[in-house]
Amino acid sequence: METAHLYQSLTFLAYATGAIVILVGGMLFKVLFDLSKLTKNINETTEIVKDELTPTLKNINKSVEIVSGIIIKTDEGVNKVKDFLRKTPLNILGKLSVATGTVAKGFMSGLSTAFKFFAKKK
Repeated sequence: METAHLYQSLTFLAYATGAIVILVGGMLFKVLFDLSKLTKNINETTEIVKDELTPTLKNINKSVEIVSGIIIKTDEGVNKVKDFLRKTPLNILGKLSVATGTVAKGFMSGLSTAFKFFAKKK
């Protein structure tokens, strides 16, 4: 009797193991199928992003080139104006205005001192 129970238990264990293996295999198949669909969707998404992003990046690159050219031309123009102003008499007048400002400051200081001096004498 004990051997019959043992055989019956082993048979049940074999069937249960077979059912679990089939169940795990089915779940594994489902996971791999979903993973395959996911990779296809990711691949399609990257293709769409690449197709949409390429013209945008070209436009941005073109815009940067245009702005860079404008900046370079403006810088050249500013340098030309600076060079022109250095060569013109306006530069001398600029230095003259600094000198006149110093002289005017000294004159006003002297005039103020003179008024103070004459105001104390009275």
